Amino acid sequence: MEAKKALVRKNFDGSAEFARTVITNIVYFVSGVLVSKGAMLGNLSPFGASFAAAVPKKYLLSALAGTGLGYILLTPSDSFRYIAVVVAIGGIRWLTSDIKRVKNSALFAPLVAFLPILATGIVLTFVSTSTLSSLTDCIIEAVLAGTAAYFFSSTVRLSTERRSIAAFSQQETASLVLTGCVLMLSFGSVAIEGISVGRILAVLVTLLCARYGGVAGGSVCGIATGAIFSIASRNQGFICGGYAFGGLMAGLFSTVGKFACVIAFMISDAVMCLAFSDRVALAEVLIESFTASVIFMILPKEVGNFIAPVFSHEKNASLGETLRKNVVMRLDFASKAINNVKNDVNGVSDRLKRLYSPTLDMVCDNVRKNVCSGCGLKVYCHDKQEGVTYDDFRRLEERLEQQGRVSENDIEEVFVKKCCKKREIADSMNSNYREYISCLEAQRRVDDVRSVVAGQFSGIGDILSDLSDEFKSAMKCDTEAAERVISVLSAVGIIPMECICLITSGGRMNVELSISPKSKRFSKGQLMREISKCCGRRFDLPLITKEGGSIMAKFCEMPVYDVEIGTEQHIANRGKLCGDCLNYFNDGTGNTYAIVCDGMGTGGRAAVDGNMATSIMTRLLKSGLTPESSLQIVNSALMVKSEDESLSTVDVAKIDLYSGRVTLNKAGAPLTYIKKNGRVIAKEMPSLPAGILNNIKFSTDTVNLTTGDVVVMVSDGVLSGNEKWLENLIRTWNKGSTQELAQAVVAEAIKHRNDGHDDDITVLAVKLTDNE
Repeated sequence: MEAKKALVRKNFDGSAEFARTVITNIVYFVSGVLVSKGAMLGNLSPFGASFAAAVPKKYLLSALAGTGLGYILLTPSDSFRYIAVVVAIGGIRWLTSDIKRVKNSALFAPLVAFLPILATGIVLTFVSTSTLSSLTDCIIEAVLAGTAAYFFSSTVRLSTERRSIAAFSQQETASLVLTGCVLMLSFGSVAIEGISVGRILAVLVTLLCARYGGVAGGSVCGIATGAIFSIASRNQGFICGGYAFGGLMAGLFSTVGKFACVIAFMISDAVMCLAFSDRVALAEVLIESFTASVIFMILPKEVGNFIAPVFSHEKNASLGETLRKNVVMRLDFASKAINNVKNDVNGVSDRLKRLYSPTLDMVCDNVRKNVCSGCGLKVYCHDKQEGVTYDDFRRLEERLEQQGRVSENDIEEVFVKKCCKKREIADSMNSNYREYISCLEAQRRVDDVRSVVAGQFSGIGDILSDLSDEFKSAMKCDTEAAERVISVLSAVGIIPMECICLITSGGRMNVELSISPKSKRFSKGQLMREISKCCGRRFDLPLITKEGGSIMAKFCEMPVYDVEIGTEQHIANRGKLCGDCLNYFNDGTGNTYAIVCDGMGTGGRAAVDGNMATSIMTRLLKSGLTPESSLQIVNSALMVKSEDESLSTVDVAKIDLYSGRVTLNKAGAPLTYIKKNGRVIAKEMPSLPAGILNNIKFSTDTVNLTTGDVVVMVSDGVLSGNEKWLENLIRTWNKGSTQELAQAVVAEAIKHRNDGHDDDITVLAVKLTDNE
C-alpha cells in the first residue's frame, strides 16, 4: 500500500513538473511575440532580438519561435532581416553554450544582441527598401538592442530568485521597470483613432506608482515610460517630458488622494503637450489620460500593497539608524561588563578561599586552645617540648583522616609523651573534626552554587551578545509597513500591541508582532495573508508562541527550501517512559531546528533529564537565542535541578531554509549521518554532555545541502558495534518518505543489537525539498 502511494506521489510530481515546463515555455513564446512588436523611431523593432539573447538556454527554442512569429506579423518587408538576426543569435548562443565563462558574463547578452543588429543594419542602410534611412538610426537601434538585452537578462535572472520585489536593489528594480516598459511598448502599435493602448497602460502604471510610491514612485515610473514611448515615434518627443512631469506632480499630491493624483497628472501632461505639440495630439493625450484615470479610480486600494514597499522610505531614517547603533553599542558593552563581573566574582572567591578555607591544622589548634590551655603541663608540652608535641598531633591527624575519629587508645599509641587528658583530647578532636568536615561540605556546596551563578552570568552575557549581533545584521526598520500592519489587523479584530518590520542585510523582511490576548480568534493562514498584503512580500506561516499571557508571532519571507521530517522511537524494555526526547520547529526567521536529547540511562529519571533539556532548549531557541547561549542555560538547569547527578546529551541541527546550510551542534551526542549527492557522511564531533561541568561548549560543524539531501540524527541506542549497516541503509534509501526511513532505521537498530542490552532508540530524519 505504501509503495503504491509512493508511486502515485512520484507520478503526480512528474506530471506537475511537466505542466510547469510547458507553461513556462508558453510564457516565453508569448513574451517573444509581444516584445517583437515593440517599435521605435517608426518601424525599427530590435527588442525581439534582445529578448532572444537574454532568455535561458532551456527556453531558447520557445523564445526564438515567438520572436520569429512576432517579426513576421510586424512588418513583412523587414521581417527577413529580423528573422536572420534571431537565427544568428540562436547560432551564437548554441556555439557558446559550453563556455561558462563567456555565457555567464554580464556583457554576453548585450553583445549577442548588439552585433547582429549592427551588422545587418549597416548592410541594409544602403538598400532603398529598408526602413533604415541613415547610419545614425542603425547605431541607435543596435545600442538600444544591447541595452534592452542587459535589462532582459537581469529580469530573467531575478525571476528565478525566490525573493520579493521589495527586496530588490534599486538597479534590479530599474531593470524590472524598463522591461515592463518595453512590454507596454508592444501595445503602443495597438491604437484606435490614434488612441494608443500602450500609452493608456503607461499612464495607469505611472498613476499607481505615484499614488502608492509617492514622489519617488511617480518620478521613476514617469521618466521610464516617457523615455520608452518618446522614442517610439519621431514626432512624440513631448511624451517624455509629459509623463515625467506628470509623474512628479502626481507623486507630490499623492497624500491628498486618488483624485488629486489624477488632476495633477492630466494638467501637467497637457501643459507639456501644448508646449511641444499641437491640438490634435492634445486631444489624444487627454483621452488616454482620462481612460487610464477611470481605470485607476476603480482599482481597489489593495493593489498599492504590492507597489508601496518598492518605493517606501523609512520615516526618520537617521533617527532610527542612530537608535539602532546606540542599542547595539549598549548591548555589546553590557555583554562585556557581565562577563567581567563573572571573572571578578571568581577571582575574589578564589582569593578568599585561599585565605579562609578550613584546614586540618585548625582542628589541632582548636584542641590545644580548648583542652591544653587549662592543663598544668602546658608549659612543659607546648613550650619546652613544642616540636615533640607538634609531631604527636600530626600523627594523630593522620589517624583521624584514616578512621574518621580517634579514641583514647589512639592517643596512647601515637603520643610519645604520656598525656593526662587523653579522653578530653579525643572528644575535642572528634568534635572539631566533624565541624571541619561540615565546613568543607558547606564550602563545596557554595562552590557549586557560585559556579552555577557564574555560568548564569556567562549565559546572560552571551544572550546580550546575541541580541547585539542580531541588531547589527538588521539594516533598517520599515515603520511604514509596520503602521499598515497595525491598521489592517486592527480593522479585522486582531489587536496588535507592537509591530516591528526589520529588513536584514540580505534584503529580506522579518516581522515580529505582539498581539493582545483580547483579540478575536485567528488562524496562522489569516495572519500570513494579511501581513503579506500589507508588506507586499510573500511570507511563510508564522511561529506563534505564548509567554506570560502575551502572544508573539514571528514572520519571515517565503524561504527557498522546505523540509520533510520523519521521527520514530523505541522505548527500552517495553517501558512507558523514554529517556530520549526530540522536537522540531521553525523559528520564524527562516530556520528549522531539530533537537534530540538523551538523558542518562533509561526509565523515568532519564526521561526527566531528556525532556527537561529538550523543553528548555526549544523555549530558548523559539525566543530568538542562539544554540550556544541556550546550552549554558540548559547546563545550569540540569546542574541545580536536584542533588543527584543529572546529565543529558544535546544534539541540535539548524537548517537555513534560504541557503540550505545546516549547522550541527553537539554536546555529548553521537554521530549524525548526512546524505549529500548520493554519498553518506558520518559527522562525529566529540564533546561533553550537559549537566556535568560549567561552561561547556557545543562541538560545531556546517554542511551546505541542496534539494533531496537528507540529515539523519540518532540517539546512542542506534549505534552498537559496527554501524556500516546504517550507512548502507541511508545510502540506498531512494524511495519513500522520511517517516518510513526513520521507522526502517529503528527496526534495523533493534535487529543489530547483539550485546543483550535493550536501550532507548530515537531517529529523526530531515529531507530538504523545494518550497513550492
